Amino acid sequence: MSFRQYTQCYNHTVGSGDKPFNESDLFSFALGTSAPGLIAAIVAFLLGANLIGFIAIAIQYAVTITAIANQWLYHRLVCLGGNVCAVGAIDKPPETDTLLGAFDNDNFFDMRLMPHRYDDAYRTANAQDVSATPVVLGFFADVSNAGVPTGSPPSWKLSIPPRTGPSLDGNTEIFPENDIFLDKFQGTKLLRPTITDLPYTPVDWKTETALKPPGTHELPRAANVTRATLHCEAEGNFWQAMKDTAGLQGLAVGLGAAGGATAGAAAGCAIGGIFGPIGCLIGAIIGFILGLAAGGAAGALAAASAAFNSDPGDVNDANVGDTPLGELGDNDKVIVYGTHVYDGFHTGWHEIHPLMAIMRCPPPETYTNVGNLAVEGITFNPPYLEWGPNGLPGPGEYEMWGLATVDMLAGLNSVPFTALANKIQQQWCGLLSQAFDGTTQTEQQQPKNRWTIHALVDGCEPVAPPPPPPLK
Repeated sequence: MSFRQYTQCYNHTVGSGDKPFNESDLFSFALGTSAPGLIAAIVAFLLGANLIGFIAIAIQYAVTITAIANQWLYHRLVCLGGNVCAVGAIDKPPETDTLLGAFDNDNFFDMRLMPHRYDDAYRTANAQDVSATPVVLGFFADVSNAGVPTGSPPSWKLSIPPRTGPSLDGNTEIFPENDIFLDKFQGTKLLRPTITDLPYTPVDWKTETALKPPGTHELPRAANVTRATLHCEAEGNFWQAMKDTAGLQGLAVGLGAAGGATAGAAAGCAIGGIFGPIGCLIGAIIGFILGLAAGGAAGALAAASAAFNSDPGDVNDANVGDTPLGELGDNDKVIVYGTHVYDGFHTGWHEIHPLMAIMRCPPPETYTNVGNLAVEGITFNPPYLEWGPNGLPGPGEYEMWGLATVDMLAGLNSVPFTALANKIQQQWCGLLSQAFDGTTQTEQQQPKNRWTIHALVDGCEPVAPPPPPPLK
């Protein structure tokens, strides 16, 4: 099954005042869109025209769902640079959030871009470490005052040369170009903020992600403390399904509201009736309102749950390998291809959305000769590269790759290391990107290439044209 796409990114003009559909605006947007129908329903209920009131609720809910779906699908993701390819390691395995957790059923994961390590992530919430002497300022810190809170203009917005770190183990401060946002490689291309009038939040600090005991320089694996990883999403159909079934969604809410209001009024009257007719009336009114809200919410939840579970996203849909991806786990090496966007719904970051293709990067042990393996005429040497500021991997491996110890220690501060990293990325991405090249796709549809067992068994070789007639 091929990848699915329901969203479309849009072009944002800096300084225009435009803002992507945002989580902070969701409630006000929904309320504003719902206002006409809610007012009509309230008036109908006050006049005793309950049926009209329930119909107004159903229609308005359908209209509101359609409006929100359009914003989600077409005005949430900002186009950045078209389709891109990246090589990296899984840092947060694929998962699908709950209905009320992410508001969609996309399947997503985070990947650490090659050649960066887990320890390259920033260790503080706002990319500055005021406990260090001297104070360590990172890419997102205000270089003018180390004590300012998160959200102050960072150096990249002030035309001031950005600073490195602070990383978990302090090595990027020693070798600055290994900072993910300053690497002049995949990090700079895919993660470094480029839209100056929209927020870019590199952290999502949570109380449970506090540092482990001093000296470990580690954050819990589940911590989401930095957008120094590339977020990738395989799209599910939730908001498209909500839009397609908006009428049924509204009907479910209207019927739920009617049923809840009827039951609530009856229950309220029964409870308030112990105080006489007036108590019954007051109880019925209160029960009607509470039942209306509860019944409508139950109807909405049931209908939305059906849409949420109808066709969730699946990373495997984008698999371009011969075998299923299987379960992607922590530190698995992958190559991905998809649309590069700024997701403005939360607090803003760059991601790949949708994920159009993914394949595993074979581990070195699958290669009979790491230094001399040809795949379709291209030599991978090695299949993946990770910075080794502590002398890893072993000397035998990186010497085979043509790197001296000093190159491995310096990482992207070394010209030979950088050249090798670029070569690996270009080779893998060259192969993966070919699958989306127009010429390749046209060639794949030719009868001679539509074989199942083997091209020589059930392939269809084109018939050779007859020879020209002999000259007289």
